[in-house]
Amino acid sequence: MNKLGLFLLNIAVSLYLFANGILGLTNASKCQFNTMVGTIFPRGGDFNNVLIIVLSVCAIVAGVFLLLTLFRNNVAVTDLILLIFIVLWVIFIVIVDIIRPLSHKVEPLEYLTILSAHFMVLGALISSTRRFGYTG
Repeated sequence: MNKLGLFLLNIAVSLYLFANGILGLTNASKCQFNTMVGTIFPRGGDFNNVLIIVLSVCAIVAGVFLLLTLFRNNVAVTDLILLIFIVLWVIFIVIVDIIRPLSHKVEPLEYLTILSAHFMVLGALISSTRRFGYTG
C-alpha cells in the first residue's frame, strides 16, 4: 500500500478510535460502544456503563498502538494488542451491523455509511499488524 495512503488511513482510524473512546468515557449517547452495549443489554444500568468504559479504554489503547505502528516503534505487545482489538472489532461489527438491524429499523444509506466506516477501521487495524499486512 502507498505509504502516504497507509499513513492517512491509520491517522483517520486512530482519530476515530480516540473520539469514540472519549465519547464513551464521557457517557455520550452518540458513542458507538453505547449502541453495541445497548443492543446486547437493552435494560441499561451500571453494568452497561462499566462495559462502555472498558470498551472505550480499549479503543483509546488501540488508537495509541495504531499510531505506534506508523512510527515503526517495535513494542513487543503491539501485534497482540491489535489482534485482540481486531477480534473485539469483529464482534462489534457483528453486533452493531448485523444483529442490531434485525431488531431496529435502519435506513439503507445510513446503514451502508456506518458499515463502511466500521470496515475501514477493521481494514486499518488488520493492515497495521505484522501478521496480516504490515511489512515495515
